[in-house]
Amino acid sequence: MRPRAGSKALIREINEALVLDVVRAHRPVARARIAAETGLSPATVTGITARLLGAGLLTEAEAVRNTGGRPARLLDLGSDAVLAAGVRLSATEAYVVLVNLRGDVVASYQEPLASTDPQDVGESVARAMQLAAEGRASSALIGVGVAVSGVVDQQYGLVRHSGSMGWENVPFQRRLAALMETPVILDSYVNSVASGLLLFDGRLAGRNLMIFSVGTSLGVSVVVQGRIHRGFSGTAGGFAHSCVGTGTGRPCHCGAQDCLETWASHWGIQRELERRGETPAGLAGRDDDVIASAADRLGVAVANSAKMFGPERVVIAFTPEMNVPALTARTEQVFRSQYTHSTTPPPSLELAATGPSDHASGAAYTVLAQLFTASTSDADTGGGTATAG
Repeated sequence: MRPRAGSKALIREINEALVLDVVRAHRPVARARIAAETGLSPATVTGITARLLGAGLLTEAEAVRNTGGRPARLLDLGSDAVLAAGVRLSATEAYVVLVNLRGDVVASYQEPLASTDPQDVGESVARAMQLAAEGRASSALIGVGVAVSGVVDQQYGLVRHSGSMGWENVPFQRRLAALMETPVILDSYVNSVASGLLLFDGRLAGRNLMIFSVGTSLGVSVVVQGRIHRGFSGTAGGFAHSCVGTGTGRPCHCGAQDCLETWASHWGIQRELERRGETPAGLAGRDDDVIASAADRLGVAVANSAKMFGPERVVIAFTPEMNVPALTARTEQVFRSQYTHSTTPPPSLELAATGPSDHASGAAYTVLAQLFTASTSDADTGGGTATAG
């Protein structure tokens, strides 16, 4: 990558991001450790931290006494100067949260959607943002992250496909940015969850893992050495629309048939119940062939994906409507059975529960992540928002 023309501002931007990232990872932390971790001189660290303290991005914590000399003042991330917003879109509502630099949710708001028309949705989000931010004029809003179920091209701000929203190639980032007059980052539900884990769970730094989301739709975030791999046009992790080869002809909202989505997502299960003449309802307590079929195909699909990638860890995150004991237990059983005769050890498996607040806060964390990294090439500054992760 060709560096941007020598600017002292660029060097300062990179160094400030390095310092903030060390504080994020080790908070609270002494200036001496920041210098050791970054390789910057103590004098440079002192100058950078003074600027960041003045901007409210850092704050001084308690003093720690060493064996000699003056006590060292520890540094922590600020909690009031800047906020990031996260929005979780569904077909019925926009769920908005505001988070501070430490990742704490400081405000939330739910705005019902009158329709899924992109312009209507954008206006609803803008209104919800204004209401959520009331009384916080002293904090600077640095950006808005939006999580959408489906295939999202983050670089170009496009929702390539969202069955729940009924969207195809919708440039929602541009639409919302025009209404908000603030930077907007678009991402999928599962990548938003992954962003939160990567930013605030130090155990995942530099790791290879796969995070599967099981809810209204299906998705997977592929994390390579601690960074989300998005693939060409944001299509990495689109296992929802892999064909499970059953030949039963279940129609999918993408136009194909027998996608995994039609079997193991909440949307697919509800459509199957309709075909059987049942009134779609909650799945809690259900344990029948519909649930068994969903778990069988989901467990095999997750195992096959993991075998191809070879992650250290697999997380399967179930949203509330899909967190059904019969489904989660059988999915785990089927996944583990796929490694019975494997020549390689299985990855560690974790079942988790996620909900709207996780998607919304994860979208906000995608915005925050940009403060802890610095773009170093011209290529990173055009054609859409920078990829965070």
